[in-house]
Amino acid sequence: MTSTIDRRTFLTHSAATVGGIAMAGSVVDGLLATAAGAAPGVNLGKPKLGGTLRVGLISDVPNYHIFNGAQGKMDSSGFCVANALYDALFVSSANGRTWLPMLALSATPSNLYKTWTVVLRQGVKFSNGDPFNADIVVANFNAAAADPTVGLAIRPIIASVTKVSAYVVKFDLVVSYSTFPYGALCEQQTAYMAHPDTFSPTYTGNPIGTGPFVVESWQVNFESKFKRNPNYWRKDAHHRRLPYLDGVTFRTIPDDPTRNLALQSGQVDMILTQDGSSVANLKTMKGIQYRTDVNDPTNPDSYCLIVNTTGTMNQYFAWAGEFATAGVPGALSYIEKGQAVPAPVQLADYEGTMGAVDPSTLNWNTKLKPVLNDVSIRQACAMAINRKAFHTVVAGGVQPISDGIYKTSSPYYRNPHYPSYNPKKAKALVDAYKANHKVSTVGFVMDYISGSASSEKGFAFLSQQLQAVGITVTPRPLTQSTLIENVILGQYDCADWIQFGGVDPALNYVWFVSQPATTSPAQGGLGLTALPANTFIAGAVNFAHLGDPVVEGAMLNALASPANSGQLRSLWASVNSQFAKDIPYLFLTFVVTGWAARDNIQNWAYATAGDGTTRCLNPDLGSTRWDQIWIK
Repeated sequence: MTSTIDRRTFLTHSAATVGGIAMAGSVVDGLLATAAGAAPGVNLGKPKLGGTLRVGLISDVPNYHIFNGAQGKMDSSGFCVANALYDALFVSSANGRTWLPMLALSATPSNLYKTWTVVLRQGVKFSNGDPFNADIVVANFNAAAADPTVGLAIRPIIASVTKVSAYVVKFDLVVSYSTFPYGALCEQQTAYMAHPDTFSPTYTGNPIGTGPFVVESWQVNFESKFKRNPNYWRKDAHHRRLPYLDGVTFRTIPDDPTRNLALQSGQVDMILTQDGSSVANLKTMKGIQYRTDVNDPTNPDSYCLIVNTTGTMNQYFAWAGEFATAGVPGALSYIEKGQAVPAPVQLADYEGTMGAVDPSTLNWNTKLKPVLNDVSIRQACAMAINRKAFHTVVAGGVQPISDGIYKTSSPYYRNPHYPSYNPKKAKALVDAYKANHKVSTVGFVMDYISGSASSEKGFAFLSQQLQAVGITVTPRPLTQSTLIENVILGQYDCADWIQFGGVDPALNYVWFVSQPATTSPAQGGLGLTALPANTFIAGAVNFAHLGDPVVEGAMLNALASPANSGQLRSLWASVNSQFAKDIPYLFLTFVVTGWAARDNIQNWAYATAGDGTTRCLNPDLGSTRWDQIWIK
């Protein structure tokens, strides 16, 4: 299954923690009672130095000159490359319960978790010799906030980042956030610190980081070569300088079976896969070791159909005036001048964006009446899809069935009562909708990745299931970038989607946030008055457009609750339960990420935090670290 958008695509593993506060300098080997033995991909013996590792990845970036945390658009493959070039501020502990030091040593909250003071590591230099310090961190987050897409995902969380001293920075937040280091500083995209010179719009050089490797050459969508950074700051537990390898070569192999074949034939030494059938096939290969993240302490990404619940273009963009050229004027310009927003402007923001994808032209048409904005049709879709059969037929029997954003073993899980497979009841809901709206047909357009055999197989299965209950589905195969762009703009009905995994559910806050339209901006609203009371409008990156005060209230209370508390867990569970009522996502399976390597590749599933001894989570969903891998 080709990934569409990773949980960290827009954003964006220190010390033991007490009450969620990092204590710099502590070694928390107790977190890691399972220090590795015979586990696949782990060998803590004396490494053999040198050699080049060849890795087969799923995708590449469109422009490596702006490949950094402030401007990049990283999927799982992108994070793999980022781990070669950059270091994060923090990394996640192996048990997923805390954050550990990397470029940052500690993060201490105050003001009810609305202010975080972060102490940075001294003595680290970029590959070009320039020092890493507080100015670098401030520059990275300012660039991220200014980026037209990355900024949309961090501005709802971070109000400002300021320098306190040469190696101390302060983060002032928009909301109280008890696990903030996970949300922006811990292997999220924005956690990777790049040299500020690379943020210039005219920059055409190579990426510059503090990481274990530097760019040797980069042929986009084909192959990128990286060589050892001779001045890398990190050492292992035996004080050997990292990395062990001389270099890493990443090859872009988008087709899943071809990537497996490249590993088996020896064209590459290691691969990443997120396709169920390909993961299953790893079991039959000789001369390799493999592992999946099924039992890792994370919630895996959800494979689902994301639904445009309002049948509108992105109303937050409309409010901000993003669609002014399309005749939607935008209310923000009035608010910024302290003027009352004219009622026609408010109504245009709210109603002028409504429509659907035209099944005949496959373009957005504001004259069409949407269907999926009716919750009964979304419920019918959920009941029409046999997720158990999807798991077997499409997901290769590998990807577990999902009923929400948490796996059943997660501490945040309780049965959300997501609609069960019931085609008879689904058809009754569709028939009732036809009668109530005096229409003879019900249908919508579904987007999926063109050229992906697994996506095409998924569409064929889902459209057949929906057709059986009276819903006609028109296909719109798109390139991955176009599909994502349409979802961002809200010019879609329903789309193939992967998102929402991670060690901490708060990572998903920006994807689910909404705001009261009729409350003043000073109180966290949008400053409108002509709309119905209690109208909520989804945030800029809430792509399902779900504006639900129950979800919003539960999330804000969860963010302000102490880390690892029962209250926090209960509140995040209630968000999942509300999704089972609202149906903004038609859940199907969880994504199983598989890593496989030839038998001579050693220690690829082991990594440590900045102290060189404390084990961190690795691989972490689709990304892995490269500095302690060696070739036998």
